[in-house]
Amino acid sequence: SPLAAGPAMRALLLVPGGPVATIHPMTGETVGEGVVVGARGLSETFRAPAREFSLAVEDKKRESGFRDVGKVSLPAEGDDFILLLEPEKSAFKVHLVDSKAARFRADSVLFFNASDEAVGVTLGSSKLLVKPRVAVFAKPPRIDDRSYYQVTFFEADHGKARPFTNTRWPHRDNSRCYVFLYRNQKGRFTYQAVDEGLASVPAPD
Repeated sequence: SPLAAGPAMRALLLVPGGPVATIHPMTGETVGEGVVVGARGLSETFRAPAREFSLAVEDKKRESGFRDVGKVSLPAEGDDFILLLEPEKSAFKVHLVDSKAARFRADSVLFFNASDEAVGVTLGSSKLLVKPRVAVFAKPPRIDDRSYYQVTFFEADHGKARPFTNTRWPHRDNSRCYVFLYRNQKGRFTYQAVDEGLASVPAPD
């Protein structure tokens, strides 16, 4: 079928906890098979029906039976993408990541900050600022032969950087990590991390 020939896609919900949604790729009035997308791990691979398509969910109130909840616009180049789905009212804002990007290989971390304030992060000796609602890529520096590195998250507090988490993470030789930062119901910063094994990710051409 022509649907099988499009770029490979996987999706991740940027939502606290473990909810799932069934999303259908849609072009015009053609609706593809549903894909279960959750917050605890990446979805199964599905194929993009075109470089421009919509995401839809079932909606019995609509004549078509489906409601459009997001737009995907793929660049001309690339055949393997990750869709980060950020809830926006009753739809999703789609953040696109090239799965084969050189900056997102084994042991790399993708940060996504769903709050309205920037978060500071140190990964070992490297420092970065994770601004709201943009994917930020980082790779921890290796020190000697240590299998782990220190990670500290900071928030702004009256003009100073105040740490809100200080932890150790392992170096990941066969996986990469997605870290979703958000404020919990008490208004405190926290994060959710998802590892993706890389045996299944095609090597760059």
